[in-house]
Amino acid sequence: MAPKIGLVGVGEADSTAISWLRQDLPTVFPAEALVLAPIPLPFRHFRGWRNQFLAEGILDEVAGIARSNNMICLGITGADLFSPGLNFVFGIASTRRALISTFRLRPGFYGMPENQELYRRRILTEAVHETGHAIGLSHCEHPGCVMYFSNWIGDTDQKGPGFCYRCRRRVDHTGVW
Repeated sequence: MAPKIGLVGVGEADSTAISWLRQDLPTVFPAEALVLAPIPLPFRHFRGWRNQFLAEGILDEVAGIARSNNMICLGITGADLFSPGLNFVFGIASTRRALISTFRLRPGFYGMPENQELYRRRILTEAVHETGHAIGLSHCEHPGCVMYFSNWIGDTDQKGPGFCYRCRRRVDHTGVW
């Protein structure tokens, strides 16, 4: 059975971003990307005092969607996410599931002119990074590797969606694909 990445819109998810990921993820991973039924944004994970959603809580919701053992579920949301101890996160992952937020990936968020090409690259970069975690990769010390930790959007822009040689070998030999 061929491996799959199930794309799940969570709440007000950008349908264009999901369409891009359906096209772009198979160019990085040896897997088919499928669009699954969306799920509502679970407001029980909203923290009003921060005006953000707890990423771990939404990731748990995505975990319940897995259809088979050969599928990684990737949630895509437009909600602003945080994790304890961090002001925000672009995404989060654990074994066989991942979640990204497009909220802070739009150039307009930073006062820049909208740029679809840059926005698409950022979405793919974060999706590849979190999917990498979902298949067992850890952070990489090479700033040009997609698995490098993004402290801010400049890190995401610098690294892009490509793996360094070492991480690419790990992807190819994980046994997940």
